[in-house]
Amino acid sequence: MGWTARPREAERSMVTLAGGARVRDGHPPDEGRLRAVIEHLADGVVIVGRDGRVRFANPAAEALFGLGAEELVGSELGLPLVAGETAQIDVVRRGRGPGAAELRVVEMTWEGEPALLVSLRDVTDRAEAEAQRLRAEREAAGRHEAEAVARRARFLSQVSAALAASLDPRATLERLAQLAVPELADWCVIDLARHDRGLERVAHAHAEPAKRAVLERLRAEYPPRAGMPTPASEAVRTGRPLLYAPLDDETLHRLTRDPAHAGLIRELGTASLICVPLVARGQTLGAVTFGCGESDYDESDLALARDFAQRAALAVSNARLYDDAQQASRAKSEFLAVMSHELRTPLNAILGYTDLMQAGIGGRLSPAHAEHLSRVEANARHLLDIVEEILSFSRVEAGAERVRLEQVDLRSVVRDVGRMMEPLVRGKHLGFDVSVPGEPAPVRTDAAKVRQVLANLVSNAIKFTDQGAIRMEAQRDGTHHMIRVRDTGIGIAPEHAQRIFEPFWQVEQSNRRVVGGTGLGLSVARDLAELLGGSLTVESTPGQGSTFTLALPADD
Repeated sequence: MGWTARPREAERSMVTLAGGARVRDGHPPDEGRLRAVIEHLADGVVIVGRDGRVRFANPAAEALFGLGAEELVGSELGLPLVAGETAQIDVVRRGRGPGAAELRVVEMTWEGEPALLVSLRDVTDRAEAEAQRLRAEREAAGRHEAEAVARRARFLSQVSAALAASLDPRATLERLAQLAVPELADWCVIDLARHDRGLERVAHAHAEPAKRAVLERLRAEYPPRAGMPTPASEAVRTGRPLLYAPLDDETLHRLTRDPAHAGLIRELGTASLICVPLVARGQTLGAVTFGCGESDYDESDLALARDFAQRAALAVSNARLYDDAQQASRAKSEFLAVMSHELRTPLNAILGYTDLMQAGIGGRLSPAHAEHLSRVEANARHLLDIVEEILSFSRVEAGAERVRLEQVDLRSVVRDVGRMMEPLVRGKHLGFDVSVPGEPAPVRTDAAKVRQVLANLVSNAIKFTDQGAIRMEAQRDGTHHMIRVRDTGIGIAPEHAQRIFEPFWQVEQSNRRVVGGTGLGLSVARDLAELLGGSLTVESTPGQGSTFTLALPADD
């Protein structure tokens, strides 16, 4: 017969028994009459003596505990009972499982001795109904919370997708403002900081199309200005999010310039307001303001607004960094183009005078002078090749390289490159083989750029091959012509296989490297291949050599 008490408000109450008998403040009615009344009560009644043991239990009490009178009488209830106590207790009912009872205790005299009358009303059904109601409420609250979390996760996912779709900050922020309503706000405005420390409104949205004109009036009549009292300027100045819930008249007056301004804010439908600064990489870039017309914002709304603003700020920062990088890249490309052009002019003059001197225009040269002049010419041509390489790189990077398409037989292009590069290959005492198919290989492409790519590949093979041979072969493979340049050189480590196509990157990075060059040849070659609608790939084994493959679309 175990039970525990869950006290309700304690009260010294009068217990009225069936038949009109009452027990109050220790003054019971006639004991014989009381016993008869108790026997017939529907509620369980237990009389407990001063020693804490049960002295009497009515049939209802026996039924409640599932025990007979002989088991109840003489047993202890297990907890101290206080007169005047009212509580609901859990009851272990033999053979019937757990139950609940409403307990009341009053003092009385039983068989001439002080005792406690314990009234036990079975409220198991009521308690179970209450428990079910509470469970249903908890489940409903849990579902509501889960749905809210899922909805907000979807919202933030949509925000991230919008941010990833474009590097144009204004277009992106317009899309974000539209996403914010009605999920997070009835209306939303986004202001970006200007270099003069003012603010510029770059995006706004309202859930009700009819009220978008109010936002337009706010932008036109009350544009954000430095030093003016607005939620956005306050958030930018302090760097902290602002939550006004509710937005009372005093606060609205402080955050607006005049009554007409405050009236427009109210006309938008603004019962509460959140304003969050856009902060990324330690810099405050602006602020986003959300207004709600029906219910007050809370801390969970503020947390979601901060997540929104954090993503938006990072997108704006990334877009600005990208724009800065693009400007720097354009400046670098323009510098390279100008410098390369300026270098090419005197180099052409040097080569021109070298040709005149070698032709004997200025007089007969001695063998020693002729040898020195030949070295001058070779180095001048090498430097001119480097300048041309830099010019090509700068044109491709700046998007200024143009493709001049013409119908050509790819075999003649490959043979031209072979004839041009053969002296350099033979000069290093390497074998050189050029193989083309017997049938014509028609292709519509820019022949000059194909020659430049193949010349770069053969030149690269010469640099890194000290013994063995170089082979250039062309063949048709399905929808593409494949031109391969194979060498027996030092090969390329797997971790460097893709890095070799990066501009200015070389395996030997020190200023004492054996093989010279700008590190632009392969980068320019791949860019030109892609510009022609093809691709350039490499397969290599360290110590055994490399194979570069230029794939160009074939004419059907």
